[in-house]
Amino acid sequence: MASVRPLERLLELGGGSGANLDRVYDRLWLSSESGANCPVQLGRIFKKRRCPDVKQLHNGPTATDYPPLMVQRLSKQYKGGVWANREITLTGNTGEILGILGPNGAGKTTLVRQITTELLPTSGCVKVMGLDVVHNPNGVKFHLGVVPQEASLFDYLSVYQHLRIFAKLRGVKPRDAGAIAERIIKELDLTDYRDVAVRKLSGGLKRRVLFGIASAGNPSVMVLDEPTTGLDPQSRRNLWSLLLKSKDEGAFVLLTTHSMEEAEALCDRVAIIQGGRVLALDTVANLRASQGFQFKVTYCANGAKTGTETLYGADDQELVAKMQEKGIRQFSVGETSLEDVYLSMTGGLEGFDGNDY
Repeated sequence: MASVRPLERLLELGGGSGANLDRVYDRLWLSSESGANCPVQLGRIFKKRRCPDVKQLHNGPTATDYPPLMVQRLSKQYKGGVWANREITLTGNTGEILGILGPNGAGKTTLVRQITTELLPTSGCVKVMGLDVVHNPNGVKFHLGVVPQEASLFDYLSVYQHLRIFAKLRGVKPRDAGAIAERIIKELDLTDYRDVAVRKLSGGLKRRVLFGIASAGNPSVMVLDEPTTGLDPQSRRNLWSLLLKSKDEGAFVLLTTHSMEEAEALCDRVAIIQGGRVLALDTVANLRASQGFQFKVTYCANGAKTGTETLYGADDQELVAKMQEKGIRQFSVGETSLEDVYLSMTGGLEGFDGNDY
């Protein structure tokens, strides 16, 4: 069985809270013979150690003094000379969902890992609630709730145990952690699974648990890296509801996705990223308007059964008239979409999953 001292060292590696806790949790699990003793071992040190930055941050700048997120001219170059991010600049606002939309390999996860202090930038600056991610990573983690693209949970710990333990790791007083865990369980509609080991949960339910862990302590900034990848449509929409609830409660939510539908449904603003660069950043409506056409008509040319053509225009009735002039009877008219904007800016959808939910 692992001693208390190594466990304290593992917590220090995770900064006591935030982005690296899933990594710390994995190592805590491996540090005991079966993992069953982890809650007991953690309990021994919670009295001695909670998030060390709590008092300092409460005495520092208030949440209204700075925007939740500021990224200025951020660049990241990996060994071998590959640039994953180039000169990225964006700002997040309180009570907003900002989507980072791009294909696989566009640089979304690298951007997220720099914001959550897991990677050091090559150049540029990232600040969370006014705190620099390089010079004050522990302070940044106190304000963050993170749902990474991949995260490990303890197979043999229940939903309630996960939420209670992580609430303590986020600096919640031990006497309050149980009540907070119960509240999160109720809000996430996990009551029927409160005492169920997470290894028995579906992928969608595990995502809810991860979201609950990230939301423990009501973080000012939520960062989610493709959180709905692999989820069925119902689980995806359940998670959407939770994100909108966090936004309504005043949190800033940064969401990376390669789902056009998800970006349009959730995001107040969308940043389109390709090749590590931000090509555009605005509301969906403004991005559509920037292309000069509000409507589109799609039809099969020359009566062909395969292959379609698309015309764009500012007036839907004019587009219908053009179809009638061409003698085309079967066609569809609608507003332009985010996909149309993306195609216009990048010339293709390589890297997007057409079956993505």
